[in-house]
Amino acid sequence: MERVRRPEEEHEEAREEEPQPLDSGTVMALQAADPSTRARALLQLQRSHGNEAVQRVIRALQTTDAARDARVQSIGDRAEESAPSGQLERAVLYREAIAAELDAAPATSKTERELVQDNVNTVGQIFANYQAALHLFEHAMMGGAGERVPRELAVELLREVAREVFEPVLDACVGVAPGMEDLVGDGIGRVDDVPERETLEPGMSAPAHALRNLVIAERHRVAGVQGRLIKGQVSLMRLAEDRAVGGSGNRGLLVGAALRLDELETSSHSAAGILKLMMERWEDLQRGGAAVTIVIDHEWKVVRAHIRMSDGRRLAAQLLKDASGSFDLNELKLSRQVTWEAADLARCEAVLDGEGRIRALERNQAGGAFFDDFQHRLRTDGLPRTRVLSGD
Repeated sequence: MERVRRPEEEHEEAREEEPQPLDSGTVMALQAADPSTRARALLQLQRSHGNEAVQRVIRALQTTDAARDARVQSIGDRAEESAPSGQLERAVLYREAIAAELDAAPATSKTERELVQDNVNTVGQIFANYQAALHLFEHAMMGGAGERVPRELAVELLREVAREVFEPVLDACVGVAPGMEDLVGDGIGRVDDVPERETLEPGMSAPAHALRNLVIAERHRVAGVQGRLIKGQVSLMRLAEDRAVGGSGNRGLLVGAALRLDELETSSHSAAGILKLMMERWEDLQRGGAAVTIVIDHEWKVVRAHIRMSDGRRLAAQLLKDASGSFDLNELKLSRQVTWEAADLARCEAVLDGEGRIRALERNQAGGAFFDDFQHRLRTDGLPRTRVLSGD
């Protein structure tokens, strides 16, 4: 005769069949584990508790990963919006924004996924430092520092500063994660479009106003690159995890990159370090900035050619010797400040880059009658040969 089960027995049996809630500590431990350890733990769990338990753990891990990845995407979206002029505090909040995504654990104890994340975040901080430096640089432009440098030359200056800032970063990122070098490399560029983001303020000259809008456009360009980098870190971390599981990871390279990037971010690539670089380059431009100073008389003959650089005297002597005493200044692949003393009190000036391209032109009032001839000579005949060449 079959025994009739009591209702409380059926309820107890049904409760035993219900999946028990996961221990949050287990999920957190698996989340922190490196990919190989996590894979072994899930295999053991499958053997001892079955596929259903493993699937529940995986869903919990994916939920945790998805929540973090969503936060990363949100930070990336915010980073793409450059902080408005006069709101420098917003440009330096990147570290606070990612604080929840980082911890103080030493690099040697982190998984490859976490190391890639740290490296991306440090690069992101360097992008933020660059923008903070641009905020301070803009303030200097408004204070009168932007009066004497032509806009075209300022574009090249910002491009050169971006190159000097991001090339060492790019070198440190080689091999960190597939695609990361391309994202960082986008920081090396120049502004092509300069919209009128700010109106001309009372008392500000037109050149200073144009340069201010140029600096703002550069800030927006860099903010866009930073946003794409941050949002791209999710796929970069997944690639790092896949490489580690497949046995093709390189932990030593990731740790080395982390140390190098931290060193850059806290020294030369801090906001103060980048601003110092910008101001030094700007002061060079305001002084003429050229490596060679050339003065030509009214007959288009060189009366002075001086190389302003270390060992310039030795270089000048060698160039004259190699050219049998008469050197073609067009062959000198250095930036040049050229002054033509066309007549009494009449002066025309030009800045040439290392390739001989005209980067800036100026003249005084008396030089107006000679200005077209000056440009024509430079563009068609180039600079004259010289028997006079000195150096520092």
